[in-house]
Amino acid sequence: MGKRPHKTSQGDSGTAVAVAEKEHRMTEGSAGGTRPSPESGGAPQRAGKRSFFDVYKSGQGYHTRVGTGFVSGALVCWGAYALYEKLYMLDHRWLQVFIPVGVIIAIGLFGYWILALNRKVCDFLIATEGEMKKVNWTSRAEIIGSTKVVIFMVVSMSSMLFIVDLFFMTIFGWAGVLKGTTVVDVLRESF
Repeated sequence: MGKRPHKTSQGDSGTAVAVAEKEHRMTEGSAGGTRPSPESGGAPQRAGKRSFFDVYKSGQGYHTRVGTGFVSGALVCWGAYALYEKLYMLDHRWLQVFIPVGVIIAIGLFGYWILALNRKVCDFLIATEGEMKKVNWTSRAEIIGSTKVVIFMVVSMSSMLFIVDLFFMTIFGWAGVLKGTTVVDVLRESF
C-alpha cells in the first residue's frame, strides 16, 4: 500500500506547524538542550545535568526510602557511638568527638547518594514499595483468632505431654527403673 497524499487546508497547516515545533523541541532536548522534566512538573531542566539535591523520582518509593534511611542512620549512629567509646585512649578530646562525627557525615552523604540519587537502588526501592502495596495483609480479627488457636494448642499440648510424662514416670517407678519417683513426689517438686 502506498502513501496517500496529504491534503493541507488552513486548519491543518496550523496543526502541522505545531507538530513540527514539538518534534523540533524533542530533538533539541535529546541533543543536549533543554527538555521538560516529569519530576519537576514540566519545567525545563538541562538534559543530563542534575544537581546533588535533585532527588531521583522524588514522589515514588517515599516510605521505603525514608524507612531504609532511618534504620541505616540509627545503625550508623550506634556505630559512631561505639567508635567514640573506643577512642577514649586519645590524648585530644576533640579528636574523640570529631572522628565519629566525620564518620556520621561521610556515611550520611553516601547514604543520601544511595537513597536519593542512585538510579538502580531507587528503582529497586520504588518497585519494593509497589509490591508491598499488592500484599494482602490479614485483618486484625484474623490475627487475633490465629493467636488464640496457637495459644490453645500450646497449652493443650504441654498439658498432654505433662500427663504422659507423669504416666511413664509412674510406670518406670513401679518397674524399679526409677528409684524414689512417684507421682506425688513429682507433683510436690513441680508445684
